[in-house]
Amino acid sequence: MSTPDNTVQVTSLPNLAQILPYLLGHYPDDSIALHAPGPNFHDGPTMTCPLPDDSAEWQATAEHAARQFVAYAHDRGHDLAEGLIIYLCREPHPGQSPEETATLLAPIGTWLTNEFVEHRANVLLTIGLVANRWWAYECNIDGCCEGEPLPSPDDPTSVAAQMTRLGRTPGPRTRDIIKEFRATADPAFLKDLHTATDQFNSRCATTAGRDATLALTLEQIDAAMSRFRDGATTLSRALTTQLIVGLQNDAAVEAGVAHTEDGDLPHARRLWAYLARHCAEPFTPEGVPILTLFAFVAWRQGDLIAARLALRDAITTDPDYELATGIHLATIDGEDPRDWLASAREGHAHRLTHLQHAVEVASEYRPTTDTTDTTAVRYREALDAATSHHYAQVLSEEERLLARYGTIDIISGALADFRNGRPQLMDEIAARIILGLQDPQARDAALSTGEESDLPYERQLWGYLARRCVPPHTGKAPPLLTLLGWVAWRQGDTVTASHVFAGALDIYPGYTMAKLLLDGIRKQCDPARLLATYRDAAAEFAASRPDLDTL
Repeated sequence: MSTPDNTVQVTSLPNLAQILPYLLGHYPDDSIALHAPGPNFHDGPTMTCPLPDDSAEWQATAEHAARQFVAYAHDRGHDLAEGLIIYLCREPHPGQSPEETATLLAPIGTWLTNEFVEHRANVLLTIGLVANRWWAYECNIDGCCEGEPLPSPDDPTSVAAQMTRLGRTPGPRTRDIIKEFRATADPAFLKDLHTATDQFNSRCATTAGRDATLALTLEQIDAAMSRFRDGATTLSRALTTQLIVGLQNDAAVEAGVAHTEDGDLPHARRLWAYLARHCAEPFTPEGVPILTLFAFVAWRQGDLIAARLALRDAITTDPDYELATGIHLATIDGEDPRDWLASAREGHAHRLTHLQHAVEVASEYRPTTDTTDTTAVRYREALDAATSHHYAQVLSEEERLLARYGTIDIISGALADFRNGRPQLMDEIAARIILGLQDPQARDAALSTGEESDLPYERQLWGYLARRCVPPHTGKAPPLLTLLGWVAWRQGDTVTASHVFAGALDIYPGYTMAKLLLDGIRKQCDPARLLATYRDAAAEFAASRPDLDTL
């Protein structure tokens, strides 16, 4: 048997054992490797499959690998009835001798062979590679083909010598390749990452929060890439944790894929590898998108080995991560990564336009998530005090009616201030309105029913109050968002209205008024009909007020 150009002679078992890393371009540590020779030895499909650490899983792994290889070879028009070679690679673990390791591997060859026979595939040979020695498991002669050393490069007939004459190298070992992106634990960093994850989840509790967080992540990706272009090899701990959690958003990953211009490839590769090395247990799942980005860059660079090893880690951690499986199949099928890049750029540009608009819309009503901001602290303290007082009261029905009308009176005064160019309220007044509008009947009475000339001031007031619902008072925002959305709808701004109603439902999925109004927009209802109904209700509410004089 020979290589395609017939310059490398593979005519002995030692040569068959030695040629594996030249076939694959790397040495597959702790793996099953399968090769089906074609007309020339190098022709034909090859595949590697890592061996799990737990030997109890080896049989299932071997049988699955055999089925995969049968399908893979069939897709490429190769008939495995013509023969294949099994390679079993493993280094002795602490306390094991090479002989013990080779014996441990032997059943894998049997499991593979049995599965291949089921699929009418012919196993030519099973070779074990352990500690630079080889075993041929089909040989039944005692002491023969058991732990023989690989041929010396000084032997001119060895594969190593022949490849050296051709200027070819066997490539690195798997364990050396994966050092580039394999995570190592740093307890202090993982503690910070846990905190960043909690903060990320809190910020992403609403649509507006997710949009704002995504916008920040995109800025951080740009900043990190700029630093790595300038030669940086590390990032601050804060930026590192924020990027890792931010890249859990598919849109951020898409932006990462778009950052693979030819000149940026080395910098992007170093950045994604750096981030991946920080995703140790229990944050291995957070590393999946980052490993996928690393793999895409490696694929763009033509480094299929590193790409597939990174994808192997990603898919092992999350078999359902579609981008990783898609890229993995694309590398096998010989697709052009530039097609993926073009698609990612197009999607990113479209999404960025939408995101910029969404963030602009949300700025009207979204409170800051920075709990250390002095204004946010003031808002929170005012709501803390008002909430404590509000819920400490036990009101009779008559007192609740008085409170309801009192809320509407305060709102009327606030609107007068806004009309007169004073768009600010005392913290206590703002907090009282927010608390008062938690009463659905007060909220309904506050629905915009006035003239169109009042709509800008109403919109300004509800947005102003919604921005005051800072954590932990986010749950008080739905009534304000609903009132804001209704005003926006009356103004014909269905985009903002839809965003606002969706934001209310993000906070409280069961908030009926927001759901009804959002459904109305989606069904293209005429808000004029609702306005007539709300005006009738407002008139009835106002007419009932004199009855309070008798209370």
